Amino acid sequence: MDILKLTKNFALEAVKFIAAGAPIVPEEVFKERLETCNSCEHLSGDKCMKCGCTMSVKCKWGTAACPINKWGAVNTK
Repeated sequence: MDILKLTKNFALEAVKFIAAGAPIVPEEVFKERLETCNSCEHLSGDKCMKCGCTMSVKCKWGTAACPINKWGAVNTK
């Protein structure tokens, strides 16, 4: 995936997060998501090479979901 597409994907995720009121997941959910990402073959440093997102940030967003369905958005209300 090229850098422009990765950047666009991250921007779209950020817009969705902000539009929803910036919901943050509980710490337990964040840790589970990050653990899943840290064991994924598509992670390079802290960046997902499938979606272009920085995972230590994206894993906190309630509106976010893994691009290959390893975890999904949650209701944070």
